[in-house]
Amino acid sequence: MELYKSVTLKQGAELVSRIGDTDTVLFQGEMGIGKSSMLKMLAKMHPDYHVCYVDMTTKDVGDFLIPKIREVNGVEVCSFIPNEEFGFHTGRPVIIMLDEIGKTGKAVFNACLRLMQERSLGVYDLPEGSIVFATTNLATEGIGDVLPPHGRNRVSVVKIRKPSADEWIEDYALDNGIAPEVILTVKEFPQMLASFEDYADPKDNEYINDPRTPRPAFVTHRSLEKASNIIKKTRGLPEDVIGCAIKGTIGARACYDMLNMVKLASDLPSWDSIMADPVKAQIPESPAAVCMLVYSAVQRVEKDTINKWIKYMSRISKEAQGLFATSVMRTSKKSVVGTSTEFVKWATANNYLFAQ
Repeated sequence: MELYKSVTLKQGAELVSRIGDTDTVLFQGEMGIGKSSMLKMLAKMHPDYHVCYVDMTTKDVGDFLIPKIREVNGVEVCSFIPNEEFGFHTGRPVIIMLDEIGKTGKAVFNACLRLMQERSLGVYDLPEGSIVFATTNLATEGIGDVLPPHGRNRVSVVKIRKPSADEWIEDYALDNGIAPEVILTVKEFPQMLASFEDYADPKDNEYINDPRTPRPAFVTHRSLEKASNIIKKTRGLPEDVIGCAIKGTIGARACYDMLNMVKLASDLPSWDSIMADPVKAQIPESPAAVCMLVYSAVQRVEKDTINKWIKYMSRISKEAQGLFATSVMRTSKKSVVGTSTEFVKWATANNYLFAQ
């Protein structure tokens, strides 16, 4: 087993939080896996910091260092001052993410060398404690992410591992409103989030992007979120319309699997019917439909509905009940269920479901 090969997104954010004030970490990872989400994680870790996302593919030198004529000791000189977006004027420490740095032009890259090495721009230093880190794609993806040696020597290059299906569901999808149909599709077909590096032949996984073969659309964590938006906003439209949009977002192979889940969802009992009568509301027949309903409940339960859901949940399989409990406790809704007397009673009576 190869040691020190890669880190997760959470581990990467923690690493930057610890050393980003003195050392710049450059994270390399496959496209669409959520590298930029580390900026949001860091913002939560450092709520008093000014947060700055810098899309390096759209920048020119003038976007970093802006000339200003001023007088020093009676002599006019030209100083280069930082762009307002970096937040130097706020008086607070800043978190700067240099996104897609491997695709930036030479002049812009050189303008960032002191920022990455010395935490300086022009004649100004970043406020004490400021954090700088960078992201880019893998060179093996063949989309132009290459850093010159003098640039690499100023950063610590760390590979970000592509989140697995379970990690994406538990760490992101459930807490960010991803459509249950999308969540269950990924749960049923976890190879959708596999890495192309795991396959000798691109034909072995037609869901994902593989630099060895052109595919007009494919599955990434980013495109799954786009597919989720489509599903949530197009319910009731003809299947052809929904299918065309999803196919153009995640590719043909994944589209067909996801549409099956969309059809399955149409047969689920409505949330209103469950809340109106949890004792008599319809129970889905297929295990897959029950699983989808559980994921929906994880996202929808609130303090005024959790007890009714527990009453309904007691009518489904123990495995599905355990799925709800373990999933909801990994999301922001854990505070909702944690204060529910009915959930506490259920957890006490079913603690064997949590045994390892």
